[in-house]
Amino acid sequence: MTVEEMEKRQAEIAEEAKTATGDALAQLFDEAQKLNEGIKEARKQAEDAEKRKQIAQQIEKDEIKTSAVEKQEVRKMEHTSMDSMEYRKAFMDYVLTGEMAPEFRDISVTADNQAVIPPATMNQIVEKMEQYGNILPLVRKLAYPSGVVVPASTLAATGTWMADETAAIDTAKKATTKITFGAYELAAAIGVSFKADIQSLSAFEAAVAENVARAMTKALELAIVSGDGNGKPQGIATTAVKDTKRNVTLSSTLAYKDVISILKAIPGAYSAGTVLTMNESTFWDFMGITDVNGKPVAVLNFNGSAPVAMIFGKKCVFTDYLPSLDDAKAGDVVAYAFNYDNYILNTAYEMDLVQYRDNPTRSKVYQSVGLYDGKVVDDNGLVLVKKGAASSTGH
Repeated sequence: MTVEEMEKRQAEIAEEAKTATGDALAQLFDEAQKLNEGIKEARKQAEDAEKRKQIAQQIEKDEIKTSAVEKQEVRKMEHTSMDSMEYRKAFMDYVLTGEMAPEFRDISVTADNQAVIPPATMNQIVEKMEQYGNILPLVRKLAYPSGVVVPASTLAATGTWMADETAAIDTAKKATTKITFGAYELAAAIGVSFKADIQSLSAFEAAVAENVARAMTKALELAIVSGDGNGKPQGIATTAVKDTKRNVTLSSTLAYKDVISILKAIPGAYSAGTVLTMNESTFWDFMGITDVNGKPVAVLNFNGSAPVAMIFGKKCVFTDYLPSLDDAKAGDVVAYAFNYDNYILNTAYEMDLVQYRDNPTRSKVYQSVGLYDGKVVDDNGLVLVKKGAASSTGH
């Protein structure tokens, strides 16, 4: 399906969603999400294709110095690969004449059969689907060397009604505390053996490079959501909230009053810009709750592109780095309300992606390194939602 066709289908879903309910609405939500991912992937593939072309040209320049013996071995293995055009032609000759060229016999002839049918390999790597990339774009980003300090303070002055115009006015001092960012190293690497490297599909090489970048992004998002601050950024869900009113524990059976408790816990001064973050499975639990008039408290809005999940007007962001209500234990944070502008991710060294040859093994290594630290710089609007003793869904 082309990008244009996917966008057309999204518009159709937006119309159908206006009247859909229950399972039909959930199916439309899933389809809209898949279409949105498909559009992003199609556009990304076009960009990646150009990047791969540039990388391939650079690699070709770098490998001009490769020894003649190595090049000869590479050519031999390329030509004798069962997926190569040369082998396919040799196999056709075998079918017609009963003879197989000597250079192909060692890979094609076995004790049980005289030739191996050349495989037709689809140029695609099947990857496990995971939900990530929702959190990283939302946080505030800085790019300073390690040791950057962010001052934090509260309003110091208090207005006072003066009964006597001759009375002295108290002067309040404004004090600040500091939040210091370190530089924790995040790294990921994948090695590809020499034989696999020279026989691999272009899709395989692209998938390897993408996996390294994906591993870095996932590690960053996991740290932003639930990092413990030990050798990694401090997460939002693990930030201590001292005000008991902003620690909300759900009822044993999820109900309407739990939604009210969460929204009431958000300080009015922090309400604007605050979003709810949870596992997508947890959102569907909230979808089962209705208000006193029988209307669902959670809704999905379709605006022609990606569907937007909302609970009583508060936007919901999904992440797999918070446990679902079904999987969480009592006391676990299953959701939080937070304005992501109040989380800073500082990058002391931007994530890179390099390729190099490990000479002793001749493996090609794809490696990425970055230096990061992250912290909640203002936790006064953070509300942590925890699972109760035996939380379950309800109405």
